[in-house]
Amino acid sequence: MVAVLAIVMVTVVVGSIALALFLRSFGREEARHEALVLDPATPTVAYAVPNGVDPVVLQVALTHAGFANVVGRVGNTECVVIAYGPAGREAVRGVLEATHANTYDDAEVTTAHVVFQDER
Repeated sequence: MVAVLAIVMVTVVVGSIALALFLRSFGREEARHEALVLDPATPTVAYAVPNGVDPVVLQVALTHAGFANVVGRVGNTECVVIAYGPAGREAVRGVLEATHANTYDDAEVTTAHVVFQDER
């Protein structure tokens, strides 16, 4: 009985330590990623997330295309801030225009031409 209790206690302690280390490394990786995108030396564009659209849909499409991005606010607008590097703004625009998203009430959002915040 004592041996079983000791094994359970050791498992709980080791599991807690492993979870804490995983969350710490995950947090550091996210901080590095965000610092890269928000660095003033990195060329970025901000795309306003349409009302009712989950920004994760846009983030996944951009990440799969190789663009680092974070969700943030530009003024009073929720935006996806995208680091585009040598690929260029037009490549980012093409990815966003090809992305099909549904609003929360399942209506499809179509984007004929993507306009970035600095083009408004």
